[in-house]
Amino acid sequence: MLALTLAVQLAVLSTLGLASPVQKRRGSGAAILTMPAKASMVTRSNSGNVFNKERALAEKLYVVSKYTRKTTNQGSVVKIQAKRSGGEHFDINTLRRRDTSGKEPLKDDYDQGLDQLYYGPLSIGTPAQSTTVDFDTGSSDLWVPTTACTGCFGNNYDTTASTTYQGSSTPFSITYADNSSANGTVATETVTVAGLTATGQGFGAVTAESGNFGGGPNAGLLGLGFPANAETGATPWFISLANSGALASQIFSVYQARAGASGSELCLGCTDSAKYTGDIAYYPLDSSATDGTQLYWNTPSDGFYYNGGSSTGAFSAVIDTGTTLIYIPTDAASAFYAEIDGAEDASDTVGEGFYSYPCNAKLSAITMKLGSTQYAVNPSDFNLGPVSEGSSSCVAGIVGEDIGEGLAIIGDEWIKNWYTVFDYEGLSYVKDAAIREFKVE
Repeated sequence: MLALTLAVQLAVLSTLGLASPVQKRRGSGAAILTMPAKASMVTRSNSGNVFNKERALAEKLYVVSKYTRKTTNQGSVVKIQAKRSGGEHFDINTLRRRDTSGKEPLKDDYDQGLDQLYYGPLSIGTPAQSTTVDFDTGSSDLWVPTTACTGCFGNNYDTTASTTYQGSSTPFSITYADNSSANGTVATETVTVAGLTATGQGFGAVTAESGNFGGGPNAGLLGLGFPANAETGATPWFISLANSGALASQIFSVYQARAGASGSELCLGCTDSAKYTGDIAYYPLDSSATDGTQLYWNTPSDGFYYNGGSSTGAFSAVIDTGTTLIYIPTDAASAFYAEIDGAEDASDTVGEGFYSYPCNAKLSAITMKLGSTQYAVNPSDFNLGPVSEGSSSCVAGIVGEDIGEGLAIIGDEWIKNWYTVFDYEGLSYVKDAAIREFKVE
């Protein structure tokens, strides 16, 4: 998601008085946390990065499929739950705590001016075999390609070399609207991330991939969402870890750097105070948007705003580390772009739901409101580059798409600006705080 000429070094957000931004601003007006200005800015040009239409349209198809139910063939799904030695299930809210956490460095897949995805290492099997996964808060399954996989790339996992692998005949299959697919069987294995291990972890042992699944920098995917959204029927890896009592706290947090810079991190059972400033603000999750079942990390939002104007309309915001752009209801997108001078519907030239605006526009604050606070998107993340080589029109990073009952999918374009903590404690809160620092090389 690259952009205009404004790439911000967010270290200076500490000058905006972000200490407890929600609790300390209790007036009727909303607190607006915007980008710093003048000397605080770091200039980064996007002139050499033309909008990647093919990749953007592929992601849109992927996201639409992801949130309107994947086409799956689960057979008689195996339900895999962590248990006490006595046989009864753990209650995630009353677990014994250990002083254990882990920090996993993430790599930014930066290409053509776009931070495509953030991925990192994972060990699987006994003895451990190394591979890489996309850490995705918008899904709940772990799937890893095996050495028997056709169409797979990267570090594939050899099931025959592991003493802890347990296979099954239960099929695992996910197919998306862009024809990307991953197929295999449900199995269990020992899985480790950042030194934290879940044994007997259910996952998809992939034997065939096609489309975008086979061409990314990551080999597999680790979903960090909720159990009800798991296609395999297995308990998600992080909850398995919590069920074992292995974590100091039932949280994980995400920090995303920009433009391929180092420092991106997944903190398991912890927050990393070196990555943010201020207190962490709490926002409730919203199961009402998914018929009373918590599927996603979504929280109520009053919508997006441009330059402090009118709201685009409320939606339930899914905070999704596995999505690159931002997708909001079509009516909300139309209202938002009506506030930007020169913005136009680019459905005919770019793709349905996309908008363009003048590349030389001096953008004002672009914010999403949570609670009483509006959280800004960096203009450099909003600008996806010129429509074509030499074009004076640039493609905007907020896309109109109707998904579910008023869901908006808030991807890395927004997450890069805010240190985000995901809290399973009572399954009730998601938290955000200002990023302390990142570098634009």
